Amino acid sequence: MKQYEDMKKNGVLLIHGAGLGSFIWDELIPLLNLPALAVDFPNRKKGDKVNLQLSFKHYSDAVIQQVEQWNIESFVIVAHSVGGCVGLKVAEHFGKRVIGFVGISSVIPSDGNSFISCLPFPQKVIMPVILKIAGTKPPKKAIEIGLCHDLTDMQCQSIMENFTPESKALFKEKCKAEIPNVKKLYIKLLNDQEFPTSMQEKMAENMNTQNIATIESGHLPMLSHTNELAKILNDFC
Repeated sequence: MKQYEDMKKNGVLLIHGAGLGSFIWDELIPLLNLPALAVDFPNRKKGDKVNLQLSFKHYSDAVIQQVEQWNIESFVIVAHSVGGCVGLKVAEHFGKRVIGFVGISSVIPSDGNSFISCLPFPQKVIMPVILKIAGTKPPKKAIEIGLCHDLTDMQCQSIMENFTPESKALFKEKCKAEIPNVKKLYIKLLNDQEFPTSMQEKMAENMNTQNIATIESGHLPMLSHTNELAKILNDFC
């Protein structure tokens, strides 16, 4: 009975990364021992330009609104990639309801800074120029290399079909949120083509945790190494 009551009390909040959506967690959720809420950033599957005018606050507010409708007393935040920036703001908003924070190859800015502030040189200088010229939807080949290199053809096709360009503000604006004072875990992805391991190690340092797990996967372990990721998250929770 106690285990059942705990499951009603605690949950896992899943925050995806840029261009993606809650669909990336579909295979993982049934393997988790706690109820899970996979949230969506604004305007999934609604065209290439609909998010252009959104601010960073629009993203964090969208997630907060979804959590406020979730009948869970307290929860662990699991944030992937740029979802780490949004996750910090969500953690700040809900305060003591947040009982843990997990970053999966996630960007964790120090001092409330932006996604771009976390990039190594020279990417930190080049990224704003790329966003200005090319926008936030990478070419098909770049998505294949960065996100899909260890996925099945079907999984890669799903990523391509569902990829949603984000607002530049998601990457450029400061999250203005502190690192939560809760138990934390950083999951480092050893074959990640998006973020090098050196950057991930720096993000774990920014998160102020020495609790680090590793997976031999690319940027989307919830698809390529689902069982392994589920075990890590269940052990943490």
